[in-house]
Amino acid sequence: MKKQLFSLILTGFLLTSLSMLAQNKNYPTKNIKGTKCYIYTVGASEGLMAIGRKFDVSIIDITKVNQDLENELKVGQQIFIPINKNIFQKAEKEDVKSIEFIEHTVEKKQTLFAISKKYDISQDDIKKYNPQIDKGLHEGLVLKIPRLKKINKEKDKPAVAESKVPSKNSEITDKKKNIIHTVQPEETLYSISRLYKVEVVEIIQLNPGSANKLAIGTELKIPTNNGTSKTLIQKEDSNISKSSLQINHLFDKNDYSNLSSKKSIKIAFLLPFMLNQSKIDANNERFLDFYAGSLMAIEEAKQKGISFEIYTYDTEKSEEKVNEVLTNSELKTMDLIIGPAFSNQVSIVADFAKDNKINTLIPFTSKVPDIENNAYLFQFNPGADVELKFSKELFTGKFKNTNIVFAEIEGISSSDEGQIMSKSLQKTLNKEHKIFSELKLSNSENVDFNSVLKKEEKNIIIFNTDKYAYINPFIPNLKSSANDFDIVLFEQYSWRNQEKIIPQNIYISPFTTKLNPLQISDFNSKYKNYFCKNASKLSPSFDLLGYDLSNYFITLMKKYGNKFIDKVGSFNFSNGIQSQLQFERISNGSGFVNQKLYLGED
Repeated sequence: MKKQLFSLILTGFLLTSLSMLAQNKNYPTKNIKGTKCYIYTVGASEGLMAIGRKFDVSIIDITKVNQDLENELKVGQQIFIPINKNIFQKAEKEDVKSIEFIEHTVEKKQTLFAISKKYDISQDDIKKYNPQIDKGLHEGLVLKIPRLKKINKEKDKPAVAESKVPSKNSEITDKKKNIIHTVQPEETLYSISRLYKVEVVEIIQLNPGSANKLAIGTELKIPTNNGTSKTLIQKEDSNISKSSLQINHLFDKNDYSNLSSKKSIKIAFLLPFMLNQSKIDANNERFLDFYAGSLMAIEEAKQKGISFEIYTYDTEKSEEKVNEVLTNSELKTMDLIIGPAFSNQVSIVADFAKDNKINTLIPFTSKVPDIENNAYLFQFNPGADVELKFSKELFTGKFKNTNIVFAEIEGISSSDEGQIMSKSLQKTLNKEHKIFSELKLSNSENVDFNSVLKKEEKNIIIFNTDKYAYINPFIPNLKSSANDFDIVLFEQYSWRNQEKIIPQNIYISPFTTKLNPLQISDFNSKYKNYFCKNASKLSPSFDLLGYDLSNYFITLMKKYGNKFIDKVGSFNFSNGIQSQLQFERISNGSGFVNQKLYLGED
């Protein structure tokens, strides 16, 4: 895994470098329909995406000047590459009145190159409007991303978002009044279904074979939308009728009240589906997985006679978007809100929940502001306080006879969560009169783990950071010592995606690693039946997280109704597959925090 990560980072660096070099290469040029282009000869194994990255232009821009471009390129084929100039300097020529901005919060390990590709603009454009980047790109940094704001010249015609309207040269109508859509580069059945607000299954039924292959230039029949929307989960005889988790209906209400005369349970999902993006990236895919697991739990409850009204909203990543979503009046009538995903949006939704007395589950982040004073919040990810309590019990119980070593890397920020945990744990152990050692680490050349290790005992190493990059220089020394000593590394859960550092590791998480094979087999079978695709194999599984959390609250509401909040502390839930749940108030008048953690050992 570590080698794979290094390869990805190296590849990203090389692609960025190639992009810069390509702009300066002396390729022959030609003017194509008013656009100055390079004449480029396709090399071995090169595709449109790779070439686009090489020249820092989008695939769409390449295809615009290559009308006859096939889906697969051939070695030696000559194509035109538009010379990437700052599009914002040509705003007036493009029938654009002004530039507008959206906000992007930099994610962990995200590069400027990745951000530029995400929004299909150049790195220079991002730098121009974000001079603070010169000081470095770090997690949590908020960037202004420019985009062109189109204005419709026809005064009497309302402006329509360009991304929602098929281009004139891509659609016509046939005799049966179906729209004929010509497939464009990078389009998928999912993106086309969103474009016309129809179900993927409807497109497939009119276009046999389209589910297997979708080539550029293919003409698809698109049914005219009759204004109705199908539910995400359907139980029909034909497999082709089952939805494969397409979400073009997300802003519609799905009414499940037909199964019971009792009052429906009303649940709203506030999740970042990023519908305005041309494709879903890996990070957003997990939220779709979560949503799928939740809907599977809802479908099973429906079959037992429980009625639901499900409302789903795309909150994207910005505060502005979530504020916009919260203006929907029906949200004030919910029994439960699930979301949002990002910490910068939590306080906004938390205030809404408190003002309107709506129980709200925060399913991902452990940074839930003012939960001490908001009785309507449920925080799944336990956070530092619960982890500290769990760690104390470990090191004064199960691991009381071990040699604990705190590896203190110099220069770690006081706000680093690993630093906070390390200092807090040391104070706790001091109060319990538990002896431990400290090893100061300044640079990898002078590290001597052997000086604090004991041959006759198990040695647990705890670093004072949650940043894997900071411990990376000291890994060789630690591996060397592990050859002669019995060493266990206390990992941050986020490190689980990295290559295993030493043979023995322990970590704390709200997810068990001891999954019941029969439960998993049953879940996977049902999931594939509902969605016509396999459940995620990632660990932890966001499918299972959505399933477990939804089952918890559905069971509570079924048993106790709208007054379930009074029963949470005494409610024993043992039906989770990946997570058992134990929500408790942290003080009088506070919200609830999940207390259930697991020790992982490998």
